[in-house]
Amino acid sequence: MSLREELLAQEYDERTKPRGFVYFTDADGQVVAKTCRKCGELKHAKNYHHKSDGFGQLGPYCKTCVSDRDREYYDKNRERLKRVKYAYYRRKRAEQLSLNLFDDNE
Repeated sequence: MSLREELLAQEYDERTKPRGFVYFTDADGQVVAKTCRKCGELKHAKNYHHKSDGFGQLGPYCKTCVSDRDREYYDKNRERLKRVKYAYYRRKRAEQLSLNLFDDNE
């Protein structure tokens, strides 16, 4: 039994957005499941990150697609990201040393 059939059996309302994306709502109007904009699969709401201004308080892409996108970005920009993180570390370390956070306070 597919997810769509399960949701219809539980009497959730099936609706379609203008671009053809399908979503299901419960009696209160809360989004229970929706279609990912990247992979096009229908997934439960728990498979999406929370986004306060997103449709149904959910992000447009499922967690799997977001993870894949972030991994690809890191692989392409690894050296630059490492430089940025190390620069941040050096700057924060200098601030801590200038405030004498590592001295014994007596």
